[in-house]
Amino acid sequence: MAENYAYFYNSKNGDRVYNADSMTDWLRPFFVTGVFNGALQVTANDDMTVTVAGGYCNIGGKVKNFISAKTIDLETASGTLDRIDTVILRRDDTERDIYIIVQTGGYSSNPSPTPLVRSGAYYDLKLAEIYVAAGSIRITQAEITDTRADADVCGWVCATVKEIDLSQITAQFSAYFAQYQGKIAEQFKTYVAFMTNLEQQGNAAYQSMISAFLDYAGTQETRFNDLYEEMRELIGEATAAQLQNQIDEINAKIGTAIEDLATKLVFANATKEDIAGQKFTITNADTGKSTLYTYEDGAKVHLTEHGNYTITPQNENYSVIPHTFKIDHTQTTETLNFNIYAANGYAYVGGYVGAYVAAGSKTI
Repeated sequence: MAENYAYFYNSKNGDRVYNADSMTDWLRPFFVTGVFNGALQVTANDDMTVTVAGGYCNIGGKVKNFISAKTIDLETASGTLDRIDTVILRRDDTERDIYIIVQTGGYSSNPSPTPLVRSGAYYDLKLAEIYVAAGSIRITQAEITDTRADADVCGWVCATVKEIDLSQITAQFSAYFAQYQGKIAEQFKTYVAFMTNLEQQGNAAYQSMISAFLDYAGTQETRFNDLYEEMRELIGEATAAQLQNQIDEINAKIGTAIEDLATKLVFANATKEDIAGQKFTITNADTGKSTLYTYEDGAKVHLTEHGNYTITPQNENYSVIPHTFKIDHTQTTETLNFNIYAANGYAYVGGYVGAYVAAGSKTI
């Protein structure tokens, strides 16, 4: 239309002129292109014909109501090759009508339907595809593919307006969310770095405190020993003996304080033998420092040095399980338990121990 004005007002002195295109233009935004629900279904007749049911359709604002069903003849099948026919609903602006046709497909061992025409005066909707196998004398419903629900080739008129386009709002929200997500990720990285640094500072401070305490204890012990030597020269043996007792008490307290901040190793005799006096070497594999342990019932070993350790019996007739362990700051003031076994007659894998019998032995 040449003029662009609001629909529909009565004409005043011929200033409003309406025609069929005016009605089309008015309907276009209210109804999407397609067939109305349940309309124009294609069904087989168990011969070389199909029937298209009646119903209502809308193609770009041009509408038609097919009052009654229509039966359509299909071409005779090839004797050697297959084809795919299409049932078309065509808007024809030259004929000013909407009608139903069948487009016969090309013959092929791998057939495909002919493309829709949507240019010039024609605009096609595909109602169905019909597979016509070579040598067919009848079409069943299994050979008919209903395409009315496919919005690309047909579609349903199931709403009075097209779905609302949220792409602009979605794009804006996605951009905002991406920006927000980036900020949160940066804040989280900062938080993780802060917590990691805090943990490292705490570990360093703890180790520094332990080292300072041990240094202090050693310094105090040395100062007491030096003081004792000085006092021995000034006082008699009796007074020196009293001071020695006091020094021994102080040393015992210092030793107890060190033990409270050390990892305790407790060994249990699982050999059913008297193993008192048996010696075991406890070696820090990281530093090479070794500690000699002599077994007595209830005797403990106190370790303050961190690292990976191994336990080696000096008598090969015995074994210790577990024979490896690790000490770090998380185990300070904890107790680790170990079992001593007779090596002969026992086998162990990992932390599991079991008796075994040599091959060929007999049970009586």
